[in-house]
Amino acid sequence: MPPAAEASPAASRQRRRDAALLFVLALVVYNANGRVIGSGDTLPARFLPFALLEHGTIYVDPVRAATTGGWPAPYWIRPSPNGHWVSTYPIATPLLVSPLYMPAVVWRRMTDAPESSLPIVGMVMEKVAASLVASAMVAWFYLLLRRRAPRRDALLLAAALGFATNTWMSGSQALWQHGVAELLVVAALWWLTAPPTAGNIAAAGAAAGLLAANRPPDALLAAAFGLLALDGERRRHLHWFVLAAAVPALATLSYNVSIVGHVSGGYAMGRAAREGFFGLPIGPGLAGLLLSPTKGLLVFSPFLLFVPLGFVHAWRDRRERWTAGVLAGGVLAQLLLYARTDWRAGFSYGPRFLADALPILVWLLPPALRGLSAAGRAVFLAACLLSVAPQAIGAFFYSGYSDHVICCETGERRFAAAWDPRNTPFLFELRYPRPTMDLARLFVDRWAGHRSADRAPSR
Repeated sequence: MPPAAEASPAASRQRRRDAALLFVLALVVYNANGRVIGSGDTLPARFLPFALLEHGTIYVDPVRAATTGGWPAPYWIRPSPNGHWVSTYPIATPLLVSPLYMPAVVWRRMTDAPESSLPIVGMVMEKVAASLVASAMVAWFYLLLRRRAPRRDALLLAAALGFATNTWMSGSQALWQHGVAELLVVAALWWLTAPPTAGNIAAAGAAAGLLAANRPPDALLAAAFGLLALDGERRRHLHWFVLAAAVPALATLSYNVSIVGHVSGGYAMGRAAREGFFGLPIGPGLAGLLLSPTKGLLVFSPFLLFVPLGFVHAWRDRRERWTAGVLAGGVLAQLLLYARTDWRAGFSYGPRFLADALPILVWLLPPALRGLSAAGRAVFLAACLLSVAPQAIGAFFYSGYSDHVICCETGERRFAAAWDPRNTPFLFELRYPRPTMDLARLFVDRWAGHRSADRAPSR
């Protein structure tokens, strides 16, 4: 589309309508399964907004009973040196989504809801918050893509990010760190690809700083955004990027030292502190992250096989070479880091560790689509549709049965089950009954209870 048409009011309205429709579609799809798909990792993020908004604290103490989930020794919260309970994980996600919890907090105050209701309200709000964040990310990503791709390609790629990757299963189903991380990645790309004003560069720096604060391994992606700020006209405002990024970084450091009692924060008390956690061989780890039938990124989202083609096309364009090279380098650095860990990523569905880099990978695809023939585009579309199936199966059928096989082996052969095609989660989970739609049942039961009370004879 010619630049003049792109800048026309009609084109702008069309983009906004498209983004709004994508937001609504994503919100409906993400909530269609009527349940939360999280783990102990997400429980602090589920309840910390209530501690903040109702009790004015970032300690877990006021919501500890709900946050333990009935476990006697939960790994997701730990006592700090000052005697308070804190999250084992960074608290950027629960802090950032806290405004979304305000309606629930107001409702609890107005109805004088008992504390026993907190687990149910928390479960509902976790799903609401996670799905809103992921849906907003998909819509915003479409608007970002329109800066470098025609409408048809932008719609296809935004939908692919939303429904054909672990954005669906990791970002939208519970308050893992990944949903907020993807939103922050899109935010950083949005402001770095906008006109290089001081305000835009500062906003990009804030997004990059929050990204690293939210999930420490994402500091590698944040560093890539910092390198982008060195390019061209952006360099004149680099100090604003650095200052804005330093604010969440220093706030996180202060929280880690003064609240948690360790410069590394809660991770110092968790499994990341274990000896040898980052000591596994890179080669098998890379293969596992990309190709294993149980966790491989290219197994769950085969349309991403086109990313190298997109990178090659971008590299040939001088205007895109630096951006494509820096972003690809950030993703590669993160891939190498995770390859040194237990790449099975614990009890979770699919390639969860790589979820935060997904917007970057999909952002690299428009040049590939421009160079495809009609037959090539048909293959790409088929790969996208094929990628949707694992996510849809996971959303409606995943209960963690496959994880008990994949993740519970120890010793030298602990990764053997992760390479067994019979344990592929989107096939394995279909052997078991479909999980209950817990959230839908809560609303039905509540409605039925009110109806029964209305019909009950007065005494």
